[in-house]
Amino acid sequence: MSQYNQYAKKLDDAFKAARDEFSTAYNNLQSAKQDNDAAQAWQQETYKGENELRRQIAKADLLKAEQALRATETRVWADFDRQKARIRSDLEKAVHANSAANPDVVDANALELLKSGILTADDYFTLVDKYDNNPTMLRLIAKYAQESAADKNTDAKTRGALYMLADQCRNGKNRIMRSFDDLCRISDYCSGRAGGRYSSGHAASMADKWEQLSGTAVEGF
Repeated sequence: MSQYNQYAKKLDDAFKAARDEFSTAYNNLQSAKQDNDAAQAWQQETYKGENELRRQIAKADLLKAEQALRATETRVWADFDRQKARIRSDLEKAVHANSAANPDVVDANALELLKSGILTADDYFTLVDKYDNNPTMLRLIAKYAQESAADKNTDAKTRGALYMLADQCRNGKNRIMRSFDDLCRISDYCSGRAGGRYSSGHAASMADKWEQLSGTAVEGF
């Protein structure tokens, strides 16, 4: 879990709120359909025209439920998209602010180790894990990892690993944003809108998969 976990939690809350409202309208429609189907069956009348009246009422309730679902799903997913964009913007600003080099958070002992030239590739990766929430230290690690990779005595496999590590550390902002965008794509998938073909039934089915598909990503963000 990173210092930015609150933004993933906000997205999680926003999706669940949209899903709950959508699901209520969808379930109301399913109930109205069942009532309309049941109303088609003939029953012993207590007065003439009772069956027809019951059918008309059930049909009217069905039409209301259909209209309510259309209005609800259009509104809740549009509202969710606006919240999602706002949360992403806030996250991007926070990441940018925290990525500025800060001399106050430099670990002098770790810096001396980086300068010493004695670190192995595994040592660099261990340092990355240790300073995962310290952008300044990650940028320093990236600098020295790249220098180590460029050393002519570094074997090809180690060189590739160190270059990859250096690139990831330099682009810590992009990594955080990519992870958030991945979570946003899951939300689109679970709202039934991925792929450009939307149906209420598909959305209702996919919405229930949100915790299964996003739970680990949200908790570990």
